[in-house]
Amino acid sequence: MEGWGNHAETERVNCGLRRASKRGMATDVSIGSTAVHGRGWRVSRRVLVTLIGLVLLGIAARIALPGVLRRAIDHRLQAIPDYTGHVDDVDVSLWRGAYTLRGLVVQKRNSAIEEPFFRAREIDFSVAWRELFRGQFVSDIVATQPRLTFVAAPSPAASQMTADRRWQDAIADIFPIHITFLRIKDGELRYINRAAKPQVDVRVAHVSALATGLRNRAGNSEGEFPARIDVRGETIGEGQLTVLTQLEPLAKQPHFLLKVELERVSLPALNDFLRAYGNIDVRAGTFDGYLEAAARDGKFNGYFKPFFQHVDFSTPPGETRPVGREIWETLVRGFAAVFKNHARDQVATRMPFSGEFKDVQVNKWVSFENLVRHAFVQPLKEKLDSSAKPKAE
Repeated sequence: MEGWGNHAETERVNCGLRRASKRGMATDVSIGSTAVHGRGWRVSRRVLVTLIGLVLLGIAARIALPGVLRRAIDHRLQAIPDYTGHVDDVDVSLWRGAYTLRGLVVQKRNSAIEEPFFRAREIDFSVAWRELFRGQFVSDIVATQPRLTFVAAPSPAASQMTADRRWQDAIADIFPIHITFLRIKDGELRYINRAAKPQVDVRVAHVSALATGLRNRAGNSEGEFPARIDVRGETIGEGQLTVLTQLEPLAKQPHFLLKVELERVSLPALNDFLRAYGNIDVRAGTFDGYLEAAARDGKFNGYFKPFFQHVDFSTPPGETRPVGREIWETLVRGFAAVFKNHARDQVATRMPFSGEFKDVQVNKWVSFENLVRHAFVQPLKEKLDSSAKPKAE
């Protein structure tokens, strides 16, 4: 009877399994220590298909996204009034939240100007992940070989001097996140004046710049100036330019401390500039300049110290010049000889300035006093004085 009971129980279980299988029902029957999952394989297959679909969709989006972005950026650049532009390629890096523009060119529309207003070999925009922990969604920008060229000409159509609100709008559309970090590698700033005689063409090349804290507010941790901009470059005449700026970028009115050093500029390399704006040229000499300025509450103050050293105004042998220019250069030569510090073979002064941004006032009398003091009393120091301070109203 015991064997018959076991046989009957087994037959009952098997009949139940067969009926469940016919109805397509899920079964989960444990026989001893073995588990039977009727739908286990079907669920795993659905998940696998979904994952594969998502991966394929991501790959397709990654392939299509650069082209979509490039067309959108080209369209936005071409919408800038009076200008047009394009990019050669766009590279997307999803894992770091970034995209890179390669071969960016912006130029004046319907103009004979050969030099683009702006070009860059590469500009990388990326999310500043380090700032997310501080609750800020901001960006980093690294620009490689950017070139910015201003052109002045007799007619507006032949000029490109505008860098105004429309450029800010275009940049905001192309990358609509506030910039907090900016690095420039091997940049160039150029100014051409085709209206001048002779034509002026000066530039600052090999520019390296680093700007940090551009969206920070003044506070206990950052101090009065939470942002900093450091710029270094090489001017025409092999001069070395250094610009150091501390500022509060989110202040309601300009609040900054600016220091500029320009050293060892060869003056003969600037003869086109000197003839165009001063009607003189030189055979030899160097120039150093130091500027410091501070601003706060709509007001500013500072000074500029120019140093002209070992200047030779003599006319090269065999060269003839117009009488008017010869008389003017004789006057300049005489002025330099009178106010030159002979021990240093140097002419220099300190020119203080102050005022509001729409009303610059240069203290001419103090500038003349400093010219005389440097020549006959006590030479000026060839460096920054660090005397400009932000002054509140």
